Amino acid sequence: MRKSLAFTYVKIFIAIILIALVIYYAINFIQREYNSEEFETVKTDMLALQGRIEILKQQVETETEDVEYVGTEIEQKENEPQIQNLINNNVIDIDSEDSNYYCIDNSNLQELGLEIQTDSYYIVDYEQNDVIYVDGIKDSSGNMVYKLSDME
Repeated sequence: MRKSLAFTYVKIFIAIILIALVIYYAINFIQREYNSEEFETVKTDMLALQGRIEILKQQVETETEDVEYVGTEIEQKENEPQIQNLINNNVIDIDSEDSNYYCIDNSNLQELGLEIQTDSYYIVDYEQNDVIYVDGIKDSSGNMVYKLSDME
């Protein structure tokens, strides 16, 4: 009788371990899918913004009447922690003459005719036609990515 009771406990223990493993892998799968979907959403938003800034850059260069760059020049936000993080991680070089950085917030996104909402803001480089997500996002390999040009 005791042997069968001990055997029953072992079977219950094994069943609990198997259920815990299934739950663990299910949670990891759901989390990976969510992160992948969030990454693709951010990338899509950045691609839309990139298209708009390219059009705006062309209009500014051809001196279309009453057209100027949209956003806040990065020098005005240079001391913000997010900007300092990007500088320290060599994502942006605000002293570079090959770049023309502007910060784009929700009101600027509306001004550009985009229906994108962000809790933070983007940085656009009108010279290089690149978009930077200041909060960054992890790619499928787990690397933090900030620039659209660095996204796969």
